Amino acid sequence: MKVIQYIWISIILLVMPGCGITQQVKPLNDKGEYAIKENIVDIHVDNLQNIYILNKENKVVKYTEDFEKQYEYSNNLIGEIKSIDATNPQKILCFIKDFNRILVLDNTLAEINTIDLSISEYLDVSVVARSNDNQIWLFDPINQVLVKVNDLVEKQIESNRLSDLNLGMIEPEELKEKSNIVVMSDPNVGILIFDNFGQFLKLIPEKGIYNFQIFGDYLFFTQNKKHYQYHIKRYEKSEFPNMLEGFPQFIITKTNTYFIDKKGLVVRKNR
Repeated sequence: MKVIQYIWISIILLVMPGCGITQQVKPLNDKGEYAIKENIVDIHVDNLQNIYILNKENKVVKYTEDFEKQYEYSNNLIGEIKSIDATNPQKILCFIKDFNRILVLDNTLAEINTIDLSISEYLDVSVVARSNDNQIWLFDPINQVLVKVNDLVEKQIESNRLSDLNLGMIEPEELKEKSNIVVMSDPNVGILIFDNFGQFLKLIPEKGIYNFQIFGDYLFFTQNKKHYQYHIKRYEKSEFPNMLEGFPQFIITKTNTYFIDKKGLVVRKNR
């Protein structure tokens, strides 16, 4: 219980920018009503509390911290976007898995660049993420290696082959870097932890994890419809109390907790 109280206090105290659209949506509330109604495929909240949503219509939509729709990106010619990463809001990554490409948008969701991974040695990339030094992490499932590349897809760092570590074939669903660790989830294997040099550190055998959040030494995730925090170093797992049930994903920031499902976003203030 002390661990749970400590992390909640830390969250509250922690001090954590297409075409323009203006649309008011429902205000924040504690009653389980949706502050944003979108059929959400992927979501990212930046350090300024701006909310980026990839919806089922293959559109990227940016909302302000007050849940006002601000910008929208849509292009039916680019292929289906699998994931978005707004770690750097000036260079938002949109991963188009089927075409092995990364579309880069600015903070108004205007196109900056398209990175074609197919002209490199990485022909079937499964996940991508922005690195802390503004480069790009990707996982090469053919060679079973985690790789950091620059915008020209020039290799900067490469991990050892994970197939040499008796982990089985890794098929990741999500990849993120924060707090100088890189985390990759495979729902059938577990959560893989690397340092920011790509060195594999450990496997956390928590299966069924599709979405997670890195918060200091903790991972936050939903598993079997319950919300958990997991201390990476101490291997301690505890369930969050007083959380909204039935949501497959949640995100905690310095001010709010966001509960996400296919209908949209429910928001509660951190007290």
